[in-house]
Amino acid sequence: MVQVRAMLGMLDPSDTSAESMTRLQQITQLQNTLAALAAQETADGEALRHEEEAGRGVPKSRRGHGFAAEIGLARGQSPARGSKHVGVARCLMQDMPNTLDALAIGQLDEERAQAVVKEVSWLPPEHRTAVDALMAGQFEGLGPRKLAGKVRAHAERLDQHGALERNEIAYSERRVTVRPAAYGMAWVTALVSTQQAVGILATLTRDANSVVNSGETADPTDPTGQARSHGQIMADLFVQRVNGHAPAAVPAEVQVVMTDEALFADGDTPAWVTGHGPIPAQLAKRWLAMPETDVFLRRVFARPGDHQLVGMESRRRAFPASLRRMVVLRDDTCRTPYCDGRIQDIDHATPYRNGGPTSWQNASGLCAGCNQIKENTGWTHQATPEHLSV
Repeated sequence: MVQVRAMLGMLDPSDTSAESMTRLQQITQLQNTLAALAAQETADGEALRHEEEAGRGVPKSRRGHGFAAEIGLARGQSPARGSKHVGVARCLMQDMPNTLDALAIGQLDEERAQAVVKEVSWLPPEHRTAVDALMAGQFEGLGPRKLAGKVRAHAERLDQHGALERNEIAYSERRVTVRPAAYGMAWVTALVSTQQAVGILATLTRDANSVVNSGETADPTDPTGQARSHGQIMADLFVQRVNGHAPAAVPAEVQVVMTDEALFADGDTPAWVTGHGPIPAQLAKRWLAMPETDVFLRRVFARPGDHQLVGMESRRRAFPASLRRMVVLRDDTCRTPYCDGRIQDIDHATPYRNGGPTSWQNASGLCAGCNQIKENTGWTHQATPEHLSV
């Protein structure tokens, strides 16, 4: 840190708040310039990779496979984010020079540059360049949402038929996802049409207003009957209507790993919800004590020193159900460095075809994308129960 500050001529602390703000502006502009350089380096690296693989006789359809995942690893990010960086770099370098220049001189930051590219990604190259020209000099002062709206308007005007087709494709990708939030909570996200989303929000708002006006705002999960806020009522109505139950009784299988001391005594080791992360032990026991909850206990043994789960082996190629469950409990999310994807496949780190055993030591929980990426040319996995490297 000291060396970086010295390079920037900022070794001594700021004398005034105004000087501090000026320095912060300079640092931010430097970050944007570095983002532009990173985009250029990424695009150049992709071109070089294709040239190198062409020289080695790699078929054209296979050239560049795995490059995006390598970019993710190089940046300390997931393969999915690496793919996003490659797409943005390719678009900026090939089709959008004005947007790239705006990033380089600090009129744009990386987040807003990515928003621009996202809105034109479905356009042919000539239309991307046209949007780039229309937006030249129009970036300053616009937040990501407003900027994306302006770019989208230009894109849809240039290719109305393509915009309609893109909307149909987007509608086909509708889905519901869950991602963990802090303190035992989680975000439920539904990707639906704008019309449906507005209707859902309007309905929940209207009905929550009715509950507030009726005065029946007591929280059914709180023994003291504390009143709920408008937002809490909307959330409870959402859960009730999706599940067909009162908010306190949601049927779902939740795998929770706890120590015996935390479960049966007063141990304070946090419980761990597979795929979501830690929660306080007392909160987990509160869940287990709910009368609507069916509890099934499975003993899982760990080494005393480091609490690493103890596994089992199989001579079969497919991992047996009990071992799969153990690996999911151990790995929690995809084991590829920086990837937090949901585990979908239990993989042989050393491939079965190369003599890799179907064992605890050779098992890795991976998301579907990373399970495919590892098959790319030049990729190898080395794994132990505690660590995986690629």
